[in-house]
Amino acid sequence: MQCLIVDAYSTGRFLPAVLAERGVKCVHVQSSPDIPDYLQRTFPQGAFTETLLYDGDLEALLEAVRPSAPAFVLPGNETAVDLTDTLARHLGLPGNAPDERRVRRDKYDMAMAVRAHGLRAPDTLRTSRFDTAYAWARAHGRWPLVVKPADSAGTDNVFFCADPVELCTAFNHILGSSNIQGARNKTVVLQERLAGTEYFANTVSVAGRHHIAEIWRYHKRRGRGGAAIYDYEEPLTADDPAAAALRPYLLGVLDALGVRWGPAHSEVMLTGEGPVLIETGARLAGSILPHVVSRCFGTNHVELTALAGSDPAAFAARAAVPAEPRTGLRYVSLISPFAGRLLSLDGFERLRELPSYADHFLGVRAGEYLSPTVDSATSPGVCYLLHEDTRQIEEDYRRLRALELQEPGGLYEIARTR
Repeated sequence: MQCLIVDAYSTGRFLPAVLAERGVKCVHVQSSPDIPDYLQRTFPQGAFTETLLYDGDLEALLEAVRPSAPAFVLPGNETAVDLTDTLARHLGLPGNAPDERRVRRDKYDMAMAVRAHGLRAPDTLRTSRFDTAYAWARAHGRWPLVVKPADSAGTDNVFFCADPVELCTAFNHILGSSNIQGARNKTVVLQERLAGTEYFANTVSVAGRHHIAEIWRYHKRRGRGGAAIYDYEEPLTADDPAAAALRPYLLGVLDALGVRWGPAHSEVMLTGEGPVLIETGARLAGSILPHVVSRCFGTNHVELTALAGSDPAAFAARAAVPAEPRTGLRYVSLISPFAGRLLSLDGFERLRELPSYADHFLGVRAGEYLSPTVDSATSPGVCYLLHEDTRQIEEDYRRLRALELQEPGGLYEIARTR
């Protein structure tokens, strides 16, 4: 059996090895000649039988992939979502519903599709004109507002604007920049600021039936410029009241967005009136270490996605068992308070001294410039803390944050600039 993986970057880099264990050979498709460097450095060299580049000529790409007779196609990253759907449709492979309006990418169309399905979605505007944005904000009458690119992911260029001046600054900044996937921002989305607790869920679907692999609770903090930055995340137990409130809403959202096959990652705010979608990506969760998640759940988003493609019957049997964390787990985003050239990575080895340390990964290299963390893209990396005693996890988390502030002898060995 063979499959296609589009943009095997970030978490997608783990797919080829998991599929190889199931006897599946993988062909890689790069969705664009201009993949950002931070993604390219995660590519699993030597993992594919062949790599094909999509340069905009769909017919040429289809002719190139047909000889491998792929049985399915998977997205490895957010940049892959559109091309994955297109390839599945043209090759007659399992895939999501046709998406002419791009409801699985554009945040405005996403909200409208969810609302049309009878589910709550945030009040939303999409525009490229500031006068239109300002008029909508005045009519909306409630500050702060969430302002972000129409097509992006994570906390990339997400601003919380408390007044028209901040709105103008954020609006112009977004239109003057590219999103985290490297594409130029052409429109801006304004949304109501939701009040509540934020969660995310990782799901895998087969023939329109959805399995919720994990639900996690976000903990964020306010960074410089008002943008939210990730602090840490923890999984919910199956009997958590929040999980019971989120499950039926999540399944409805996936139906509303035409997600019928493959992985998805959804972010939802649980408000006093119930769940409200922030956004869904029809792809794997980003920036995870699957083997650590498996130590907690017995499986992970990557493994379940591979199983759904290679053996749908086995996946159905696995999906019949509710997800349940077996031990305490915390995913801690590193938050750099410093600016300067990173002299060495040796400081990060101090993380291994924490009793609940499970693993970590870094998005920076020695010799590179380290900037203060202001969003997900400027976080230096992630550390997983795993232990049966949640008090130990909390103690180690506090020690980790103290190490981040310590110099010398902390995590960040840098030549400081101020």
